[in-house]
Order: sequence, then C-alpha cells, then structure tokens
Amino acid sequence: MQNPILSGRKRILRYFSVWIFLGISFFLVMAYFVPAEKDYLAADIIMQNFIMACLMIGMWYPINFMSWESQKLSYLVFNHLLLFLVFAFSWISLTHLFLRIIFSGNRIEDYIAGSVAFKIPFCFFAYIVFVISIYLLRYYNSYIEKKEIESRLSESIQEAELTLLRNQMNPHFIFNSLNSISSLTIIDPDKAHDMVIKLSDFLRYTVGYGQMQKVPLKKELEMCEAYLDIEKIRFGEKINVEMQVAEEALDVEVPSMLLQTLFENAIKHGIYNSLNPERILFKAEVNENRLELVIENTFDKDGGKKVGTKTGLKNIKERLRLMYKNLAIFENQVVDNKFVVWISIPMN
Repeated sequence: MQNPILSGRKRILRYFSVWIFLGISFFLVMAYFVPAEKDYLAADIIMQNFIMACLMIGMWYPINFMSWESQKLSYLVFNHLLLFLVFAFSWISLTHLFLRIIFSGNRIEDYIAGSVAFKIPFCFFAYIVFVISIYLLRYYNSYIEKKEIESRLSESIQEAELTLLRNQMNPHFIFNSLNSISSLTIIDPDKAHDMVIKLSDFLRYTVGYGQMQKVPLKKELEMCEAYLDIEKIRFGEKINVEMQVAEEALDVEVPSMLLQTLFENAIKHGIYNSLNPERILFKAEVNENRLELVIENTFDKDGGKKVGTKTGLKNIKERLRLMYKNLAIFENQVVDNKFVVWISIPMN
C-alpha cells in the first residue's frame, strides 16, 4: 500500500511546507518564552522538525496496519506505546546527535539537557496528532472507496433494469407489425410489401440507436416517423399526426424508444377502436433548462375500449425514475375525449 504522503510531488511539498510553518511558529514562541541562545534554538528546531517529518513518513507503515478491528484494544495500546518509545528515542537521539555535530562545548550540552523537558511532551503530542490523522485519513479513504463501490453497483443494477425495461418494449411492437403483415399479404400484398420495407427501416434504427440509453430528440423522432409510416399503412387516413417541435429541443437527449412507446400507446388506445379519424399531437419545447414533451391523442368515447396492461406507461415512468432519479416528471390524464401525457426532464 502506497504511503499517501509520497504519492505525489505536490503532496510531499505540502507535507514539508506544513513542517516549515510549524517550525517557524515554534521558534517564535520558544524564543519569547525560553531563555536560550537563538542559534542553538534555531538549529534545534530545524533539526527536530526535519527529523520528525522524515520519521513520521516511515511510521505511517506500522501505524496503518494497527487498528482495533484487527487486534484487541490492550494490544493496540501496547503496540502504540512501544512504537512511541522507539519514535521518541530515535527522534531525540538523532536531534541531539546533529546538534553536537554542528556545535561543541559545554554550552550545547547544557542546552540539550534543558531541552529534554519540553521535547518529550511535544513528541507525545505530535505522535498522537499524527496517529489520529492517519486513522481519520484511512477511514475517510475507506468511506470514499465504499461509496464508489456502491455507486458502481447501483449503476450496474440500474443499467440492467433499464435494459430489461427497454427490451420489453421492442417485441411488443414487432409482434403487432408481423401480425398486420400476415393479414395484408392476403388482402393487399402491395401494402404488405411496403410495410416490410418500413419495418426494416425501423429495425435498422433500433440496431443503430435503440441499444443506447439516450439519443438526441431529432434521432428519436426519425425513428418515430418510421414507426408512424408503418401504422399509417395499417390504419390509413384514420391517423392524423401533428408535430410541434422547437428548434432548440432537437439536440436534447431523451431516453431511446421513449416516444415510440408513447405513439404506440396513443394508436392502441385512441385509433384502434375508433371508426373516425383521430388526431395525435406531439409537442416538444425547452423551458427553464428542462425539456417538456407532450403527446395527446383523441379517442372515440363511444367506441369500445381496448383493454391493456399499461406496461408501456409503467415502463416509461420506471425508466425516467431510474435515469433521472426524482428530477423527471411524468403525468397523464384524460380531458374530455383526449388522453394527454406530459413529461418534463432536466437537460443536464
């Protein structure tokens, strides 16, 4: 496991910059309160801070592997006490060694003897702060790693759910189209031929874009036009489609196959059982950094109602929830002889 202090040049510079700042602050305080010669004091603080900084880099390895999860509390305290004694002895011995190399005589010995009294408490305080910092950093990194794992797992589950929901939509339409083609081959072979071509265009789109989670609105509308061309062959003049799409909405991404499901729902419940031409109106506009989509279809109140499972609308609502969390809005209502679906999704 890599030492976080040594994981980059910037971290090393920041680490030693903190020790330089502490050294300057410590010198100013000690120079004011301790009656010692400034050259001894300056050299002592430089040596002890540099040595302590280097020792703590090495101490990260044993401290990092000592935790109450892996050993009893009594063993943990004993190990830390033992490590502190080794650390304090090494730090004080090395500091005094370098001071004796730089200076000589009885005066430096007197200074060393007098400095031990404040070095031991300082060493203990520095050790405690360093240990707490290591533990906090370790648990913070563990928390971040756990959140990343949970996020990746959640994304994987979401991707699987979205794929399942999307795949439930495609066969439903294909089965209906194949049944219509089968019927048309007997009563109108030319229409059956045209429908096969239109279905081929539609399937070509689904291969290219249908497997993507999101596509630009203009691409989704191209696919819907291919779908509507197929349905117009089936129902002829009974379908009257009107598109009102704002220019700025065309490049906004939407969930793939979303609109096709809505158009299919409109045809299934608005046109299928009606004896008269019915109207499907689609609107798309951008409003306050949100894309608003509206599909409304008229239906014959007196016509027989086609019973459905509402799988399409449920899937749309679930997909929007998974892809946009609680930021997407999905509403549907019946107004007189119109069924209206309104969707609002964030653009970013």
